[in-house]
Amino acid sequence: MIEIREAVTKKDIKKFVDFPQKLYKGNPFFVPFLRYEEINNANPQKNPALADCKVKYFLAFKDGALCGRIMGIVHYGDIGRYGIKRVRFSRIDFIDDTEVARALIKAVEDFGRAEGLEYIHGPIGFNDLDRVGMLVEGFDKMATFETQYNYEYYPAAMDRLGFQKDADWIETFYFVPPRIDPRIEKISRMALEKYNLKSVRGTKRQMIKRYGLKLFEMIDKSYHGLYGTVPLNPKVIKGIIGMFKLIADPKLICVVVDKDDNVVAGGLALPSIAKAVQKSKGRLTLLAVIRLLWAIKRYKVIDLALIGVLPEYQNKGLNAIVITDIVNGGIQRKVIGAESNYVLEDNYKSISQLSFMDKVQHKRRRAYVKPIEP
Repeated sequence: MIEIREAVTKKDIKKFVDFPQKLYKGNPFFVPFLRYEEINNANPQKNPALADCKVKYFLAFKDGALCGRIMGIVHYGDIGRYGIKRVRFSRIDFIDDTEVARALIKAVEDFGRAEGLEYIHGPIGFNDLDRVGMLVEGFDKMATFETQYNYEYYPAAMDRLGFQKDADWIETFYFVPPRIDPRIEKISRMALEKYNLKSVRGTKRQMIKRYGLKLFEMIDKSYHGLYGTVPLNPKVIKGIIGMFKLIADPKLICVVVDKDDNVVAGGLALPSIAKAVQKSKGRLTLLAVIRLLWAIKRYKVIDLALIGVLPEYQNKGLNAIVITDIVNGGIQRKVIGAESNYVLEDNYKSISQLSFMDKVQHKRRRAYVKPIEP
């Protein structure tokens, strides 16, 4: 017998957050979320995204044993931007039992139906910088810190439950060369000169204080219209900056400004901390912090987190500026590889901007959709 219970107490939320650790115990490819961040997600005082959402957490029990979890999100910003009445599902995990998955999905469908919604789609989180997509290829590859791993039986269950593909993202591993392609550097210099721009540098503290908010506001505008994107309110942006601040390396940050110091393009990559977080099981104990600091100083792989250009500056070579700065920063740090994280499969501009590097496309993840039955 399968029973669904809504997680409402602090104890329930901790069960919800900790379930993947049990499900993926011993799995070498699974990288957990940071536990405290996931617990804070349920707290309106610590998760500003909740100002734009209505959220429910559900736990599944089979014969009394915890066997699955799912989060349902009614995102008013999403509904307002796209005009589609849909409820999101996120943080879905379950044992290899389609009936458990069915019961979890039904709980979110019931939630959405009660809110007058017509479709269910996901996995997709609070915003496009949250975890998105279900892994459908690359089950033998380690996840990055920014992405979510799942077993191979997950997408099979989605197919059996009648879901259809809504969008795919691909993930690529790039082999960083000893020197960036001179043609890219030339395009970068020409773009800076032609549009009277400059690429600014500074310490981590300086860059975050002066350009942190402006950078993410630019990213928000440049990503407008991409699948699943929603407006980011200033408090959400500050929370994202706070998360990145701990692990960011100024060598991997690029900010391009105009003559009035407005951010028109930029991006950042992050030191790969997946193994450190995996060893610490997502907890920030003293030993975990030491591991994290060690990983930040000794990294050999970077995660390409964000690259954006304001719409009015797109197709003018500014991507080359950002790529040049970030890749050269990685070369200075003697990195050997870069993970793209997820890029929409039809976002050819993003895919092509790193074509000068050898690569292997090694993962794919998917967002699903289906109508909610009346």
